[in-house]
Amino acid sequence: MTLLALLLALFLSGLLGALWPQGLMGPDLFLVLTLLLVQGRPYYLGLPLAFALGLLQDLLGFGLLGLHATGLLLAAYAYGAASRRLAAWEAGQAGAFAFAFGAKWLGYFLVAYWLRLDLPPLWPGDLVLEGLFTLPFFLLALRLLHRDKAP
Repeated sequence: MTLLALLLALFLSGLLGALWPQGLMGPDLFLVLTLLLVQGRPYYLGLPLAFALGLLQDLLGFGLLGLHATGLLLAAYAYGAASRRLAAWEAGQAGAFAFAFGAKWLGYFLVAYWLRLDLPPLWPGDLVLEGLFTLPFFLLALRLLHRDKAP
């Protein structure tokens, strides 16, 4: 199941990368995959899995080794903490996703600051748009995951 989800995320990322308008940040399907895989798992299993998926994303994208790993690690930690506290709220999953998305970008900026990298010019609206493009994929994947687990 995990390997199939990873292959689907890779396929959709490549397809969306080809079809998405140039210069516009697309949905982060690795974040969606990470949050789905760490959901319901204890921290000692979910966090290393998130870090490994981030390293795989770094290796596939020829980027800085550890950049996405740190971002997805912080996202998984924030999602785990927020989803436990927001479970009773009706829109709790969307709120937990917002915390995870913010933590992912915080991880990216921490690594960039630590390595003394020049940050690319980012408009905060780009981050909001990426989150708004990613959220429907996350909610759809959650719905499909829970539909398969229903009796």
